Amino acid sequence: MLNVIIIDDEDDARYLLRRALDENFAQTVRIVGEADGYKKGVALLKSVPCDVVFLDVKMPDGTGFDILKDLDEHNFAVVFVTAFDKFAIRAFEFSAVGYLVKPLRTSDLTRTIERIMEQKDRSMKDNGPFKILLESYSEQRIRKLVVPNTDGFTVVLLDEILYINSVRNYSEFYLTNNTRVLTSKPLINYDTLLSDQGFFRIHHSYLINLSHLKAFVRSEGGAVKMINGDLLPVSRQKKSELMERFL
Repeated sequence: MLNVIIIDDEDDARYLLRRALDENFAQTVRIVGEADGYKKGVALLKSVPCDVVFLDVKMPDGTGFDILKDLDEHNFAVVFVTAFDKFAIRAFEFSAVGYLVKPLRTSDLTRTIERIMEQKDRSMKDNGPFKILLESYSEQRIRKLVVPNTDGFTVVLLDEILYINSVRNYSEFYLTNNTRVLTSKPLINYDTLLSDQGFFRIHHSYLINLSHLKAFVRSEGGAVKMINGDLLPVSRQKKSELMERFL
């Protein structure tokens, strides 16, 4: 059984989430408290133990991020609930932190609860991803990526990624310090996430950081040379689009 707290300044939003949890997860979830703002939310979380908090991003007297900053530590999973805030959603995705977009959809809520149950004692309670999230949101700039792995997660600076290689259903990060990071997420996830951050998919197996591209080599049948000397193939379909980026 998951003990849940809901913090949202909108009465209707709390009601709809409470009803969705009661109707779909009565055997899994028990709501142990609600608060309608930042100050009451901090007090509630300090006094009532819980496994999960559904936390609104923007409230009149403060943000969900302010609540986390005011807690010395937390041992509960956090799912942010927000109306469409483009940068907040990007920050959530880069920090691997759970979120739901208003208006809530039962299918999204179901996936979220299932993920929390699967990871109940693991990464969703780690403070590392939240530090990255708070840093990104306060600066309004994405600089770091949380990469999950079998041991937990690795924090990677975007500037330190040379390229990402697809290895079956996994992705392997090649970094400027000559280390590698393997994750179970497929390359398509990182293509979607990084395509507007200066990365380009040159091949079905390779996503490169354009800032670390050294040369295009025609003699290799179409390849790029990265600053570390690695030669990576460029697919025929991607060659012209890549050249347009530089010519």
